[in-house]
Amino acid sequence: MIISLLRAPTSYFRAYRSYFVAIYVSFFAFPTREFVLFFYPDETPLRYMSQIMVGAAVAIAVVWGYLATRLYHHPEAFSFRSVIKEPGRIIHFAFFVYLTTMAVVVAAVILVPDAVLVDPGRTALYPLSGGIHRAIAYGPSFLAVAGASLIIAFTCYPLIVLVALRSQLRDREVRRALKVIASSFGATSIVLLALNALATFGYSVLGLAHLLSVSLMINVVHVFRNQTFLKAFLGVVPSLEPLSVSKRPNQMVLIYGNQDEKFVPISRYISEAVNKQARVLYFHHEDEAIVREGLAKNGVSPRQHMLKGSLRLFPLGSLYQSEGIMDEEAAIESCQEFASETEALGRESLKIIIDYGEYTKRPSQKFVEHLTDKRWTGPDNYVSVLMAFADTAFQGQENTLRLLRSRVEVLDLSESMDMFSRTMGLTHQAITGKKILFEYDPLSDYERVLSSLLAESKSNFERTIIFTRKDSPIHSFVGEQSWLKVFVLTSRVSYPRVETENRVLLPAYDSSLLLDALNKTIEAYAGASFTIIFDGISHYVYTLGADRAHSLVRQALELMISNKITAVFLLNVGAHDQKTASMFENLFDMEMLCLQGTRAPEVRKRLSLTPTQ
Repeated sequence: MIISLLRAPTSYFRAYRSYFVAIYVSFFAFPTREFVLFFYPDETPLRYMSQIMVGAAVAIAVVWGYLATRLYHHPEAFSFRSVIKEPGRIIHFAFFVYLTTMAVVVAAVILVPDAVLVDPGRTALYPLSGGIHRAIAYGPSFLAVAGASLIIAFTCYPLIVLVALRSQLRDREVRRALKVIASSFGATSIVLLALNALATFGYSVLGLAHLLSVSLMINVVHVFRNQTFLKAFLGVVPSLEPLSVSKRPNQMVLIYGNQDEKFVPISRYISEAVNKQARVLYFHHEDEAIVREGLAKNGVSPRQHMLKGSLRLFPLGSLYQSEGIMDEEAAIESCQEFASETEALGRESLKIIIDYGEYTKRPSQKFVEHLTDKRWTGPDNYVSVLMAFADTAFQGQENTLRLLRSRVEVLDLSESMDMFSRTMGLTHQAITGKKILFEYDPLSDYERVLSSLLAESKSNFERTIIFTRKDSPIHSFVGEQSWLKVFVLTSRVSYPRVETENRVLLPAYDSSLLLDALNKTIEAYAGASFTIIFDGISHYVYTLGADRAHSLVRQALELMISNKITAVFLLNVGAHDQKTASMFENLFDMEMLCLQGTRAPEVRKRLSLTPTQ
């Protein structure tokens, strides 16, 4: 089991792996005592070994309690020093009481004279073998202390802490993992103490106790290996939450050019919401049949989601209607009522889509104040609001649009839906799913081309994942864009580690972990269109050699066979000879060459692609 834990490649709990290993190593004290009983049956070694076994049980309890508390604090740092510095904090006080009970057990096994009963005449019936043999027992007073401490404290404290932690997590698999781990350790403590206590009453079933304990520990290892931190890091589908934390939270304005254009991002917004157990309310300005048809064309089944209670469609006028007049306060009050209703239904959150079409109300500044009112989302941001406008709504109202952009995230589809693909003479649909080798000169304007790729992905509500190095110019280029998911290849870590919500550190020279992270990314986004940017073929050529780098890129491309994954691999064209460059060129559908002094990249197409109409 320990070897299995050490080899677990990308567990959600891998950062805490050493604690699990320490717990499992401590369990060796239990069978070791039986070994001493069989080969060295003198009273002194048996007494010491029994005390060591109790000490190991207490060590397991301390490590497990510390681990549960640290998980509860994540991502905030936690240590024993934190307990001393902030003893008044409820979780710290509870942990201190927990440690005190463990200290009482250690003191009892050493100081209480009849804590351990090892006299030669003490025997017990072994039901599994059918014979009577020598046994080690515990005094009733010690059993009472151990029962209160190791059972009540060891079982209840971590379980309560992890239940509180689970209530804060939305990832179902991680929540399930915490439940299984907590209940397995609690059951193990009860089994070991209860079945060890039977020896005091003349029965020994320690073989069964150890068998049950091993079974429970195997269950923990299985859960440990199954849960990947990438599931929590990436999410099930690309997140479409507001892209700037400095503006109004959980609120976004979408500007579209035509009906077909708007249903692409709105459909993805709805898909994400229902996948995350949210409820969606869609207020539309056109005929409901048009809305249903537009959503259906983009993979959303209105009828199915409406039957499940996940989606409801309303005419826009019903939101603002109050006693026969258009009332802005009525709209906000209605949303607040819907939020209370949604919470009562047990939904994770409420997503509201309001499609105003060409409608804007004057005076413009007052209307912007209404659109950006904090009451839309509420104090706890339980509600998220996507407001959609036709681009004609703001014609002649540049000041209104400028003011709106300063308050909330505004995504204008007409500005950037196909900036990158047009550079290549293609449509966005034609570029989706292609594998592109981006050969660049560091002195060229290649960052501008990559900016257009990011803008295009963002405008199409598609997630972009970037693999880069901390010393790369690309890392600095993408560092301020909080909506990106970034894997940073670094020598600072030996295992994958989540640093922030949108940033994971990966070992720079472990290609197997890199490929595993890539594979888990693809699994997490299965069915969704997204883009992967891999920064650093040249780096791997120099660190691994051309052949191994070629093998790494080839394996990565084999994982990205889906026609929904757009992959862009960067190669410093001036850093290699033509032979090395040609090795990689043959792996890709297309090549994009960005040289110094050229106004537009040169594009070489290897497949028959659909040009821009």
